[in-house]
Amino acid sequence: MSQLDVVLTDVCKTFPGGIDAVIDFSAEIEHGEFVAMLGPSGCGKTTLLRMIGGLEEVTSGKIYLSDKDVTDLPPSHRDTSMMFQSFALFPHRNVFQNVEFSLKMRGQSQAERSKPVEEILELIGMTDLSDRFPRDLSGGQQQRVALARALISRPTVLLLDEPLGSLDYNLRQTMMVELKKIQQELGMTFIMVTHSQQEALSMADKVIVMSDAIIQQIGTSRDIYERPQSKFVAEFIGNNNLFSGIVRSYTGSIVVLERGEQLFYVTARDPNYNIAIGS
Repeated sequence: MSQLDVVLTDVCKTFPGGIDAVIDFSAEIEHGEFVAMLGPSGCGKTTLLRMIGGLEEVTSGKIYLSDKDVTDLPPSHRDTSMMFQSFALFPHRNVFQNVEFSLKMRGQSQAERSKPVEEILELIGMTDLSDRFPRDLSGGQQQRVALARALISRPTVLLLDEPLGSLDYNLRQTMMVELKKIQQELGMTFIMVTHSQQEALSMADKVIVMSDAIIQQIGTSRDIYERPQSKFVAEFIGNNNLFSGIVRSYTGSIVVLERGEQLFYVTARDPNYNIAIGS
């Protein structure tokens, strides 16, 4: 049986003024999964990520990390780490010092810190640049340092808020591959917020599509793309053709649709679809 790193049960967030940011969100995330929370701006995905990390209070519902109820615990008592879109590197510290910072704050000695920092810098290919300052790094290099700093404590779950959002197109393509490779090498659970369909479908094992504070669909990239469960998902993912019609008959996987005076013969990709004549 797979280990569940994250379980969210009926999680809700309501801001002052009665504004619902997240409504009845329930999901299970297995150990080692790369999960993308995908949706348009304002759909609630970043608020949800912050609630998992303890940076935002939960109005109702429960959040479990490795079977432990962390709903009301502060970030320091959760085995998570967060990487922000802005990277937020310390300009007066070099690469090595930026990466080791959280270990230093935990009271580890220089000798204790050196080996894990060297290992994580080797993983991200930044060993030769350990003495450089952020101002001397490219955008992609800064992104790697921010990732290393988030990973250095070896959290159970890494939370990523639009991690590629500030990179140009070509660099984003490269970092998509690298980020997925690092996640697979570490075998760590990643939860990423993005509004990019390409990022979500390319990197994630599981995609959670959100709109208007609620879950629209949870599934693999292929499920989301080929078997959308709502009009929103069909329109938001890819370039699906939508038209209205009345089901006149279906045999096996062939569905006959009537639209005006025309009949359309459509092959259903999933024979388990709920299809009713006259609907």
